[in-house]
Amino acid sequence: MGILRLCGVLALCACLAPVHAQEGTRTAQWLNARFTSTPEQCVGRSPAFACSGVLVRSVPQSANADFWTLKDVAGSDLRFVFLRNDRSMAGLAPGCGYLLFDGLSAAALGKAFQAVQDPVSPGAVLVSGWQAQAPAQLAIQALFHDSAQAGGLRCAQRNQLAYYQATGLWLPILRIAPGDPQAQVFGFAQQEQLYNGRRVAERLERRYRDALGGCRDGQAAAYCRGVLIRAVNGASGFHAWNPSSNSVTRNGVSFSYIRADVGTQRLAGTEGLIYRELAAPARQTLVMRCAYPANASSSAIPNSCRASCASQNINSVSAWRSRYGASPVSSCAFDPSAAAFELNIEVRAHGGAWNEIIIASWPQNIGPQLALEAAFLIRGSGGLSGARYIQRDYYQQAGKVIPVLRVDLTAANGQVFTFDPLDQNL
Repeated sequence: MGILRLCGVLALCACLAPVHAQEGTRTAQWLNARFTSTPEQCVGRSPAFACSGVLVRSVPQSANADFWTLKDVAGSDLRFVFLRNDRSMAGLAPGCGYLLFDGLSAAALGKAFQAVQDPVSPGAVLVSGWQAQAPAQLAIQALFHDSAQAGGLRCAQRNQLAYYQATGLWLPILRIAPGDPQAQVFGFAQQEQLYNGRRVAERLERRYRDALGGCRDGQAAAYCRGVLIRAVNGASGFHAWNPSSNSVTRNGVSFSYIRADVGTQRLAGTEGLIYRELAAPARQTLVMRCAYPANASSSAIPNSCRASCASQNINSVSAWRSRYGASPVSSCAFDPSAAAFELNIEVRAHGGAWNEIIIASWPQNIGPQLALEAAFLIRGSGGLSGARYIQRDYYQQAGKVIPVLRVDLTAANGQVFTFDPLDQNL
């Protein structure tokens, strides 16, 4: 009974607070504990499913109705599979679905339900009085997907969005691995939550507005603040995170660096990728070689970086403008030091068009090792299909989820990065 009381408290906390990573992880841990608990019956001779195991229900990936309204039993009953470590999981269809709170926690949340053993299917439980017209009052604890099944995550995210649109509440998505040898059947990943895109947008907004020069360790600002963004087409035949053959030849991949004081109003394309700050932890770190205050057409520069501005004694705004003000495209290259990088920003005088940051080329096909943060499209452009393609391609190749965000560098309300759940393509 003590375990049930603890579960009830945890359930209450999880529902009254937003689904942060900590809560999602705690939910998975709680479900794994229920899965491994194997009493023959519960207090008062109530059935085992009242205090152990997990009641789960699969949802067809092709379903075109809200998942909580789908039925397979006449009347108001729904059939759930009773998952437990000592029972067969043969009744669980692969793909995606949802699961219920245990009875005690559901009652504590005002979502009590009645359930009986299914007389037709020994491994199933019938839940009665299912009120599909009031989804927020149903005892649904989480959604799940089978990570081994293609399309499972996309199905779970679709269900997560549908439930949010109907209730204003976010259900966590959990990974389910029925054959896990350690009985860790349920797992939580923050990146797989559809709402994670909002958090990424908020994080990018903070970095964009952080206009301090340099980093605490003395490196250029691109290593800790501002946003590195790379315009690249999303289309078949090329993984957007790979350097192009031209970039490999000249050892330079072209990015833009955007920040509130840089004044960028347009980029080199309508879609592409946003990367974490250069000092962010990653298996493959990126190295800045040089920077240009404007588009330098570096694809035609053999080594990507022209003669350095320092070698030409250009160490002030006035010196740069005197020599290159009339033709910024031909600018010398600023070296990657903190001071030179800030001077590269200052000489722009809010020039409008994109600048060009040259990053040393990296190996092909190492998407999972890169610190990618999001796919993007320019708001009002035709870049949505390309951004969706990049997101989907990255998930298929790397097994990781990045959100699609909209970028508006001239937003009237000042909000540059926004997340729309309907833009996603998983």
